[in-house]
Amino acid sequence: MTTVNDRLSAQLRASRDDAMPDLDRLTDGAIASGRRRRNLRRAGIALVGVGAAAGVGVFGVVVTSGDDAPTVAEDDSWAAGSESPEAPPGPQVGQELDLGEGVTGTVTDDEAGVYVLGGSTLRGSGSGFVVIADGPTSAVEDWWSRGFGTLTSDYPGITVAVTMADAEALGMLGKVDKVPVTVPDGWTCEWFLDDDKAACQAADGGTAGLVIRDAADREAWVGDPDKGADPAVYLTEAHDGTFISVQPGRGTTDAEIQALGEGLVWVE
Repeated sequence: MTTVNDRLSAQLRASRDDAMPDLDRLTDGAIASGRRRRNLRRAGIALVGVGAAAGVGVFGVVVTSGDDAPTVAEDDSWAAGSESPEAPPGPQVGQELDLGEGVTGTVTDDEAGVYVLGGSTLRGSGSGFVVIADGPTSAVEDWWSRGFGTLTSDYPGITVAVTMADAEALGMLGKVDKVPVTVPDGWTCEWFLDDDKAACQAADGGTAGLVIRDAADREAWVGDPDKGADPAVYLTEAHDGTFISVQPGRGTTDAEIQALGEGLVWVE
């Protein structure tokens, strides 16, 4: 037998489904490559967006009790009060926005040639638009680390990006844009170019790490007993402004690290 509680549960589920955003447009970093901060920001903004949208539909319900009082299942008047206010007009391509904290933004509808920092997963007036943030590096970083101010709530669905030059200044880019070396037979490596690193494993299960470094630092590494002068570490020669340090992991000997380093071949 269908009870009032059953009808109430069905009503609440329907309300929740109406309020839950379409999540098929999850923002890019991911921050992929294991970016140090970017993934946490994106995930945080995504969860806040989902929670806020779901909360309106679920927690805006008031149920009265008593034989003569209408139940939620019988009286839909509560739903009218839970409707979202009319969304503000969407941004316009070319529009300049004051994003606060010394940061401005230019609206575009093209993600080509920019670096995406994150955005809103909700669908709304900002869907399909990209705001390219600009300002002093420290100001942009502070604004980004605080969740983009009110931008994602003002324009649900908006994507936030910076130019590639600003992304480099923010430390979001690696030193190279492709895998720089091949490894000798018996080794496989997974590269995380945004972090300038690779995790490598030998056929016998031993591990090692590769790190791409600035060529200007090589001389200091060569003479440091805890770095390049350590027999457990191998340093390549400098190549196109970088060099690679090969460092031991679990289950590798000094000789195996030296053989791995000597077997690296630069990709031209």
